[in-house]
Amino acid sequence: MRYLDTSRFTEPTSLRLLDVAYIVTIAPLILVIKAPMLIYLIVVFLMLFFRKEITSSVLIYTAFLGLFALFLSMYGAFNFSGLSKLKIFIELLIYILLIAVSLQRLTRVINLYLSISPIFILALSLFFFHSVVMLGYVVFEVFMLLWLILAHRMRGSLRENLRVTSMLFTLSLPWVVLLFIFFPRISFEHASYGFTNDIEGRLGHDGTMFLDNKALLVPSDRIAMEVSFGGAMPSSNHLYFRGSTLYYIKGNHWEPISTIVKRKSIPLKNIDDIISYKITLYPTNKRWLYLLDMPIEAPSGAKLDSDFVTTVDKPISDILHYEASSALRYSYERGVDPITLRASVSYPKSQNPKSLRIAHKLKRDYPKPSDRFQKIVELFKEQHLTYSLKPKPLDMNNSVDSFLFDKRSGYCVHFASAFVLMSRMSGIPARVVTGYKATPSNSIKNYLIIKERDAHAWAELLIDGRWVRYETTSSAYMMDDATSRLISSASTQGEKVGFYAKADLYLMYLKYQVETWILQYSHFRQMQLLEHAKKDPKFVWKFVLAILSFLLFVYLLFIYFRRNVCEDSLLCIVSPLIDKLQKDGYIRSESETIREFFYKIVLQEPRYQKLESIYSLYEKIRYGGDDSNESLDMLDREIKELIRTKISKQ
Repeated sequence: MRYLDTSRFTEPTSLRLLDVAYIVTIAPLILVIKAPMLIYLIVVFLMLFFRKEITSSVLIYTAFLGLFALFLSMYGAFNFSGLSKLKIFIELLIYILLIAVSLQRLTRVINLYLSISPIFILALSLFFFHSVVMLGYVVFEVFMLLWLILAHRMRGSLRENLRVTSMLFTLSLPWVVLLFIFFPRISFEHASYGFTNDIEGRLGHDGTMFLDNKALLVPSDRIAMEVSFGGAMPSSNHLYFRGSTLYYIKGNHWEPISTIVKRKSIPLKNIDDIISYKITLYPTNKRWLYLLDMPIEAPSGAKLDSDFVTTVDKPISDILHYEASSALRYSYERGVDPITLRASVSYPKSQNPKSLRIAHKLKRDYPKPSDRFQKIVELFKEQHLTYSLKPKPLDMNNSVDSFLFDKRSGYCVHFASAFVLMSRMSGIPARVVTGYKATPSNSIKNYLIIKERDAHAWAELLIDGRWVRYETTSSAYMMDDATSRLISSASTQGEKVGFYAKADLYLMYLKYQVETWILQYSHFRQMQLLEHAKKDPKFVWKFVLAILSFLLFVYLLFIYFRRNVCEDSLLCIVSPLIDKLQKDGYIRSESETIREFFYKIVLQEPRYQKLESIYSLYEKIRYGGDDSNESLDMLDREIKELIRTKISKQ
């Protein structure tokens, strides 16, 4: 590695180039290093900026300051559990490296260690980030480091350095792809080696549903989940993602049946339209996963209970990727276990007197549960209920009466709660289900985005021995003005801003594909690709065609960067003639001027007399000040005419 020759790395220019390298590689670490170490780096920067001479005593004090900053940054990290984490070790290495680099940089003497440290910093920073943004920044870092090395060695213009850097960078792309395909990244799925506090947590369901101001209402466009379906995306009426199943209303909230209680699971039957999909779930710090209704089995490492609710053992504090399969068409086996049945018919008998009288009358007048269900739906529609994201507070002691006959406004949790209680009072077992109801407008092909605003609650009723889902907000007569404006601004965003909304969705789709096939490409995914290739010959041909297309693109890009870029328009015109003459055997020495070169050829070969007129025109443009377009065009025509004659040396 000749560019690491320390005897030549002593000019101020080299120091400036190294400073740029450190700024580029340290920039991402600013987001994760502790405050004491950040303050230490600021102090070193100020010393470099204001002090021209650094004495040995100043270096010693700076070293002690760095060790003190390291102690404060790592204080409390080295406990029994911390020592088992790779994160702590990498963090310590980063701090030691930064201290050593700072002390060496203060001496203003470049050695081998200082020259290669940016590469170490780049490599170690990869342990702290796992995102598309960091992937793009790493590509930028590699390009910048290559450019800085070439800038030091070539001592050329900025344009020429960038051209050569781009050319070499392009040549490396096929090798990078080859190594990536056959040597996938090591999977650290079960290792706590990186920080997770840089990932913004999302609100998630926690097995409860509040009806007061604690209700889960987040009209936010933050992404909660990303879903990629194995086939075509299901229709809107199937895009329910199950979170929690709730049975007991206790004051201002609903709760599930305790997990301590052992219940009999009622299996599904008549399963049809099975669809496979992958989910990227953003951290919620809750244990609940979300699966499309109705899940067939739990993903690896998760548990599926008798209510088809999926949970994991620990709260989700990092982005989680899992695969699942669900049946779009299904029915429950007849019957229900006694514990679930008792919970599904319970309601506070001393509350909601008006609703209770109506429910008892429905029970007397309509013996069939299906008829009672239809009458309850009609009752809700007759009340002209308003869907509102900011409803007036309900009377929690009589929540159904308050909602149906007094306030008459609410959102999904109020509709679901009132409908379930009214069904129970009329003798129909019912329960509340919370989760997400996705919007097809947030999808591209088989890719679907689910946002926090898509959090939802609906009802399930036990009719004819089977649980049936019902969308309770379909009873809403209208929306209030504020809610209508908010929802329409989200749902019609694509119509209002057109290109920008669609572009944002496509960018999210591209980000998901990059995360799936690059950031998550491991040995396991490599084996999946090989198995898929064995079963599908068309996939092999598509893969080969894609590789060949990529190589063609790289070749064309390389040719583009390889071409000589003339900064002098006059030389751009003359250069093809000089190249043609040298190709014909007339060698131009390094010290030879164009005039000397041309006249030497004329003396050797009289048939090249036209070179005299060409040079005369060149001299007139170069030194006579006649640089008009007409003169340049005339020179260009004469040179091309001479080249077309194809006169070669005899």
